[in-house]
Amino acid sequence: MTRKSVVASPPQGSEGERSNWVIDTEGLPLEDLKPFSWTEVFGSDKPLRVEIGVGNSPFLMEVSRRAPDFNYVGFEYSQKRVVKFLKMVRAAGLSNIRMLRLNASLVLDGIFTPGTIDHFYINHPDPWPKRRHAKKRFVVPSNARKMQLLLRSGGALSLRTDFPTYAQQILDVLDGTEGLTNLAGRGNFALSPIESFATPYENKFRKAGRQIYYLEYAKDHEPPTR
Repeated sequence: MTRKSVVASPPQGSEGERSNWVIDTEGLPLEDLKPFSWTEVFGSDKPLRVEIGVGNSPFLMEVSRRAPDFNYVGFEYSQKRVVKFLKMVRAAGLSNIRMLRLNASLVLDGIFTPGTIDHFYINHPDPWPKRRHAKKRFVVPSNARKMQLLLRSGGALSLRTDFPTYAQQILDVLDGTEGLTNLAGRGNFALSPIESFATPYENKFRKAGRQIYYLEYAKDHEPPTR
């Protein structure tokens, strides 16, 4: 992997082009990934927080405003959504957010060092409602194990969805992941999210009378290594 692969691209004039908020992954060897130097990417060594599936939501921006002592990485595959999101980031003047236009499932355990993520956020992941497409859902045992491994001791995993069958699948998968503790108790959804900021999807679904399911987990504390 070249140095170019892990640094933020220089700012350009057009909002559709690369910016200093997008991590340049051109030529990234997906078959032989190594952890990025996130201190180099951000220019600081603040702890990392990650949102998978940023979409059109300002959620990551709001969290970064409320907790500025962290660096934030957002995954979003849609170029259109990335451009729209970065317009908001640019207008807000936030410097501790970076975006990756990559499929998180393919790179998650390659670009981060185990035990270094403070918090994962997943808000309204694509439910892939058709049975034949269900295997494309992000929250499956393999990805749950990746996130558990990447979280620091005591780190957190927060999810929310409006899709009942996917909510139950997520609950079953995460309750069955060794090293994660359901903060609401095994088999239970959380009454409210740790981050109280409502996403646009959440507001839309609530107005339509749909229930929102919250899931809050923490990585079990591990004994210090000698």
